[in-house]
Amino acid sequence: MEVALVPADEKQQEESEFEAEVLRISRALFAQENEFQGSTYIGTAERDGVFVGPDSVTIVECTVSRHKNKAEKDGKKLQEACLAMARQNPFKSIKGFFVTRDEPTADQRTVIKGFGRPLIACSFAQLRSQLVDSLRYLELRASYPFGSAREPSSGDYSDLKPYVAVDPVESGTSESFSIDRVAQQVADGRSVLLYGDYGAGKSMFLRELYQRLAKDHRRNPFRPFPILLNLRDHQGQVLPVEALERHARAIGFPTPSQLVRAWRSGDVTLILDGFDEIATPGWIGRMSAMRDIRRRSVELVRRFCEESRASTSIVLAGRAHFFDSEREMRNALGVRDNSLFLMAGEPTEEQTKKILNAYGWHEALPDWLPSRPLLLSYLGSSSALYGSTEGTFGRSAGEGWHMMLDRIAEREASMEVGVDGFTVRRVLERLATQARRSSDGLGPISQDELTSVFQSVCGYAPDEGSYQLLQRLPGLGAMDSVDGSRRFVDVSLADAARAGDVVACVLDPNTDSPLLELTDSVACLDEVGVDVAATRLEAEGIASSGGSYSSAIAFQRRGVSDAVIGDIIRVAARLWPEDEPRTSISLHEIELRGFSLTADAKSYDWLSFQNCLIQELDLTDHSGYALPHFQNCLIGQMTGVAGWSALQADRFVDCEVAQFDAQMSTAKGILALKTTPMNKVLLTILKKIYAQRGTGRKESALFRGLDTRHRELVPEAVQRLTGAGLITPARSSGTRIYLPVRGMASRVRRILQAPQSSTDSILDD
Repeated sequence: MEVALVPADEKQQEESEFEAEVLRISRALFAQENEFQGSTYIGTAERDGVFVGPDSVTIVECTVSRHKNKAEKDGKKLQEACLAMARQNPFKSIKGFFVTRDEPTADQRTVIKGFGRPLIACSFAQLRSQLVDSLRYLELRASYPFGSAREPSSGDYSDLKPYVAVDPVESGTSESFSIDRVAQQVADGRSVLLYGDYGAGKSMFLRELYQRLAKDHRRNPFRPFPILLNLRDHQGQVLPVEALERHARAIGFPTPSQLVRAWRSGDVTLILDGFDEIATPGWIGRMSAMRDIRRRSVELVRRFCEESRASTSIVLAGRAHFFDSEREMRNALGVRDNSLFLMAGEPTEEQTKKILNAYGWHEALPDWLPSRPLLLSYLGSSSALYGSTEGTFGRSAGEGWHMMLDRIAEREASMEVGVDGFTVRRVLERLATQARRSSDGLGPISQDELTSVFQSVCGYAPDEGSYQLLQRLPGLGAMDSVDGSRRFVDVSLADAARAGDVVACVLDPNTDSPLLELTDSVACLDEVGVDVAATRLEAEGIASSGGSYSSAIAFQRRGVSDAVIGDIIRVAARLWPEDEPRTSISLHEIELRGFSLTADAKSYDWLSFQNCLIQELDLTDHSGYALPHFQNCLIGQMTGVAGWSALQADRFVDCEVAQFDAQMSTAKGILALKTTPMNKVLLTILKKIYAQRGTGRKESALFRGLDTRHRELVPEAVQRLTGAGLITPARSSGTRIYLPVRGMASRVRRILQAPQSSTDSILDD
């Protein structure tokens, strides 16, 4: 049998590295007053380590050898050294350690034991455990929460779904970094700053990184072990020692001072999660000093960075928009210049499927689904919680976003004592209303407006904890680093939140609504916002078409912007398409991304648009009833008709349309194609479902405009499209709807643009 021999130079390097590590631990244990002690001579013999303290003398001999004769040789040296030091220090206790890299063999222990006191044989791990019992820490830490990483349906932090790796990207280069690559960077001594918006999976990433580092430490005790602090547990603290001791008590670690010693000695990798979640008292009345307030709020983090050894890797994570700029974030946190700066990434379509697969979702992905891992988990856990007999989420865009806003608000409230989820949602909705003043409906929102909105919702000024909540509100990002203003960075979240005040004024038109302050042209709700408002009003059960239209007319008389009136009208038309207001309504100088005429309407003769900009007018479902009146309007895309000849001429006065549908992609054009009846039905359904952004079509609308022969083919066509992953079913308020599928819009567009020459597999030859 051949034995692999280690080259002499490698063996010598291995022994030197081991000796250096033993001396580092020994200094931390036995020479805190004089860290420059180490190897020295006693008489003419060199000793690996001699540490003289106020009350004790400790002598250390270390070896990588597992041979008995090495124990005999070093044991004799230790015994002689202990006797010599006892004569020199008669009033101090004497201890001699024979330290092996691995567990001492039985022969080695027997030899050292034979020398008697004060000699003891131990492994490096045993010696290190006197500094800190790292394995005990790792065991206890595993049973404590990791930031906000929890199972959405139950709040459980211990039984999480399998981690789906969503790689962050490096700031500046956009280079992707896998969890393994980040772990290697940390192992090599580099610090990391991970930042991103709410729900991007930062805590899950840190949890996975911690587990990788913990596993590496168990395999190799010479490597630092990870300590992970949830910074929300340390509000008001500014001293690292106090934070480490509180953390130890929180997880049940019996000797908090050990964590402090291990950190001081550079024996740990420090992971700090949630730098945006630490509140600092004393900010009230100092709204002009926001940067100073934020800087003081992260003083604990900054001191950790300043007081840690240069060799200690520090991993930080939090919401970037807590600060006005990346520069402010770096300076306030005190991160090292050579740190790796990473932005949390968004999951690919394949990763999105993996996240949802864990909750039992194996079908096509609805086009309206958000991209953040947290929101996907909310939806997935909700589906698992409520179930669905049809194997789908059973949620429209409105129901999904309504539920997610509740979950988001509850999650934020859980970080701040004294503010409940309902209040957080109302603040977010009110801020979304405030942002409607801008052309895009996203901001800016000044720091003064953040505070005044909180006070108007809660009835009192925010305290320091509530202020921290305002700075990290989900969906809000920094807009201007000079004045600290914020803006919504998630368009769908802003649109869903804007629906809140619209719903309130429909339910109570006499309320002192903030919408009354919106008297100029402001941003309208998009399809998601209309869907959320319709979902909420239907759930209330007390709203009616008459009440809704009366609210619109009453608010218009009170001088509210016509954009708000348009919102109420579109929501009412979504819920009660067959009803009409008793009084005609005219909308002036508003901008709509889209306006869809439902197939269930009887007439829009009561509605007129004047001097309006409509990006897309969807007439796909128009079935001959009276259209609204349009005067001096600019329409970007007219969907469902091929030209002016297909429209009621008296309904469009001095209007301009940038683009009509191609003749062959209109409902009439599709039915006139020389192709199979099944292909005509397939094309018609795709046209209807993909014409409306994200919100899909009711099942009944798929039959509209078809004769009896083609109607009979609709169920089979729907089944074929669902099976091919081009549409996906759901329910909205008990009504079956069909939604577009994420990533399929370009394929569908190619089919509809050239249906007769298309070779797509969904069509019959």
